[in-house]
Amino acid sequence: MIGKKDKKRGAILVFVLGLVVLLGALCLRLMEETVQELRHVSQYHKRDDLRRHAYSLLDITVGVMQEFRQLDGNTLKTGGGWRDPLIWSNLSPLDSRVKWSVSFKGESGKLPLFSTNEKVLKEIFAVMHTGGEGIVDEDDGRPFYDAWMDWQDADDNKRDEGAEDEFYEDLITPYYTPGKDVQSFEEFRMIRGFYYDPDDPRNSGLFFDEFGNENENMKNFRKSFSFYHEGKVNICEASPFLLRYMSGDDDSLYDELLAYDPYGNKDFGSIDTPIAYTKGNNETFIVEIFVERGKARFELHIVLSVDQKTTPKSPANKADIRSEQNKKLNYPFRILRLRENENLID
Repeated sequence: MIGKKDKKRGAILVFVLGLVVLLGALCLRLMEETVQELRHVSQYHKRDDLRRHAYSLLDITVGVMQEFRQLDGNTLKTGGGWRDPLIWSNLSPLDSRVKWSVSFKGESGKLPLFSTNEKVLKEIFAVMHTGGEGIVDEDDGRPFYDAWMDWQDADDNKRDEGAEDEFYEDLITPYYTPGKDVQSFEEFRMIRGFYYDPDDPRNSGLFFDEFGNENENMKNFRKSFSFYHEGKVNICEASPFLLRYMSGDDDSLYDELLAYDPYGNKDFGSIDTPIAYTKGNNETFIVEIFVERGKARFELHIVLSVDQKTTPKSPANKADIRSEQNKKLNYPFRILRLRENENLID
């Protein structure tokens, strides 16, 4: 028979073994967390290397684009092979563990946000407000245009259908107009008429619904207006919404614009529209570069412009004259904006 002392010793042994297992599991978990933390911290030390790869890829991209410009009469037309610089250059990272990619977002198919004329803006707001039904009447877009202009101007003089500080001060959460150009598309969320107002649902909610979500109008506006592009609209890159506005009630013209090939022989003629346009030329681009090695990642977001003279009027910035040092570099494109590991503003 097992004595009481033996039972007591057995219980102590089981307890000690259980404690050893528990401490072992805790130590293993601690080691895993430590290794993971070391890997995370080491990513920042690897970024300098990835940064060099990213800027090397930028130079490759610019080189390919410049080569296509020279081959195609100093222009970059829609549909050209310049959108695949890695395939054209046939270059890859020296380090086989590194993976990189580059993509383009054309800005040339958009209207300049700050220099588009008043008539066009009012008519586009009118189309969005009425849903495109009936004859376009720019008066339907006036309240939204006036509210936007009052938001940006520095004075307190309210336009006929606009809103100044006295309106925003009476809101549940009061605020003031900034008195400067909008910084991003998200800022329209604060401007009268563009956000949804339950007290005036018929004349509000142009860009955002009652839940604060972007509606189709806001999506079309993003695709049709640019903070960076200041030249003519490239109809080959324009959004369907913008092409529909340019076509008016002419469905056949709209279909021709959608199918237009800048390298083809067919010419649809001229469009009776207040929008200045080109047939395939690209002048402004957003280039996105991604470089990865293992779990380390580096991003580069750049806005490039063919025009090297000045910087377009982007959010709250006046045109900047190119410096003498910058001119000496003789870089083929003008870098309007550049962000590392941070996406560009709208």
